Amino acid sequence: MCKVAFIDYDPMVLRMAAFMMKKSGNQAITASSGDGGIIMIKNERPQIVFIDAEMPVKSGLETLESIRNDAEISSLPVCIMTGTITDELRKKAESFGVVGLIEKPIQASQVLLIINRVTGKG
Repeated sequence: MCKVAFIDYDPMVLRMAAFMMKKSGNQAITASSGDGGIIMIKNERPQIVFIDAEMPVKSGLETLESIRNDAEISSLPVCIMTGTITDELRKKAESFGVVGLIEKPIQASQVLLIINRVTGKG
C-alpha cells in the first residue's frame, strides 16, 4: 500500500481520488489548499503528491516551489494535475523536477501508472 497525497481545491476531485486510491489498495490523504497541503505532507509523509496546477490563493506551481524549497520535503515526488497542459506549464513543472503532468479529469490508470513508476512497482 502506498500513501498518496492529493492537493486540489475541488472537493469532487478529492473524493474521486480517495475512491480511486481505496479501490486500488492505496491510501489517499487530501488537502484543499497549497498551504494546507504542505502541512499535511509534513505530518503524513506520503510517498507521492498530486497537486492541481490551478488553485486559488496559492497555485499548484507555487505550492510545488514551496515544497522544493523546504529541505524536509524537497525530494518528494510530485505530479501536477491540470485541465490544460500548455508548453509553459510543462516547462515550469519540469524545472521543478515533477514525476508527471496529467490532465483532469484524472483517470485511475494515469494516476496508478505514475504511482507504480515512482514506487518501483511498474
